[in-house]
Amino acid sequence: MSGALDWLAVGDVAEERGRDNSAILGGGAARLAAHAAALRARVSLVAKMGEDDAGRRVRDALERLKVDLRWLRSAPAMRTTVWHEPDGQPQRRRVERGADLALRLDEIPPLSVAAALTVVSGYSLSVEPARSAALGALSSARIRGGRAALLLEADLLWWTNARMVRRVLEPALAIVDSVALQAADARVLFGSVNAREAVRLVAAMGPRLVYLAEADGSVVLREGGRIHGCPADRSEGAPRDRYAGAAAFWVGLARRAPARKAASDSVRYAQSVRRAGPRL
Repeated sequence: MSGALDWLAVGDVAEERGRDNSAILGGGAARLAAHAAALRARVSLVAKMGEDDAGRRVRDALERLKVDLRWLRSAPAMRTTVWHEPDGQPQRRRVERGADLALRLDEIPPLSVAAALTVVSGYSLSVEPARSAALGALSSARIRGGRAALLLEADLLWWTNARMVRRVLEPALAIVDSVALQAADARVLFGSVNAREAVRLVAAMGPRLVYLAEADGSVVLREGGRIHGCPADRSEGAPRDRYAGAAAFWVGLARRAPARKAASDSVRYAQSVRRAGPRL
């Protein structure tokens, strides 16, 4: 696939604000794309935002990182989505919904655009029309000559309603080659199960590769019927950006690294990232 992209990152883009009102790049697809670009992957972001100050800040940050933005759409009549404390306690999270969930199926790049991997953020599966756009992107990944991957994000969906979250995620899980999730996502879906049981349960829904990141940065990977453990360096502390490990894992897969090596490398990358996301 000469000239092909390493990734198409499809889904949500936002501004994320902390307790002190500081702003960083937000949205699962945007943050994954930012890390992929930092790892020198050729990545294009397929998303939608408003034509407002937040949107301009987001676009500027992505341009600095050299993310391909030809499919970053603008919705003049809508605001850019803003998240408040998405990584904090669920009860404290708040989202000002904007344009990202208005991404439509007809705004997905044509099938002639080749990419080794199509990565979709699970939050985009929550409502229409973004849900149809996300599922369409996953379904067409193989036609593009690549593979499909899903960032689960159950903890950002209806975290109080596991049955609803599973219903939303199941159609996507049935068609992807790989999925990444956090220990917090596993708790939402399955309750108090250990990491090995969680990856087994996710794999039963379809994916060949299941990548689960623990709170300390270590990873449990299920590849087919085999489980690999990739420990974190305890002297480095927990990762500061929950998107970093999954992004590095998928960059490794796009470059045809064996899954176990991609997972091990991702642990080191996640622990090397020193802040939660690019500042706006």
